[in-house]
Amino acid sequence: MRYSANYDEIIKKAVTEAIKEFDVKRQEDAKTKIFHNTKLLLSNYNSLSKHYKNAVDNLDYIELDETDENSCESIESNDKLFILSIRRSKFRTMIMVSHIQAALKCLQADCIRKNQLNKYEVLERHYLQNVPYGEIAAEFYCSEITARRWKNEMVKDLGVYLFGVDAL
Repeated sequence: MRYSANYDEIIKKAVTEAIKEFDVKRQEDAKTKIFHNTKLLLSNYNSLSKHYKNAVDNLDYIELDETDENSCESIESNDKLFILSIRRSKFRTMIMVSHIQAALKCLQADCIRKNQLNKYEVLERHYLQNVPYGEIAAEFYCSEITARRWKNEMVKDLGVYLFGVDAL
């Protein structure tokens, strides 16, 4: 009997430790995913902006002659679904771009308050203006490694503005 109680205690401790390790790993994975998603949104920001500005989701953008106008009256239901899908994508993209813009403004204000605007400007120059690290480093009188480190700091901070408490 005495041995089984010790085994039970050892098993409980091992299970408790395994659960703790699993939770820590899951939290680390979530932070990595948020960092990755923030970088992905920033990398595609300009394309996303163009998408919602240029997406054609109705006939107002298309020049039609007399014969085309008659055929447009009999749009199939599949075509309507396709148009609705484009409109939905455009709307979702517009919301995301607006959310990114708001998050960037908050990050910029935070950097101004902390007197670290140069870090924000590195992020902006790299992602929004597509300036290579070599030029950024020369512009800010720092090494490329420092420019990359500042950019990564800003991506982490921006992740909190974009994803809230999930980024912590």
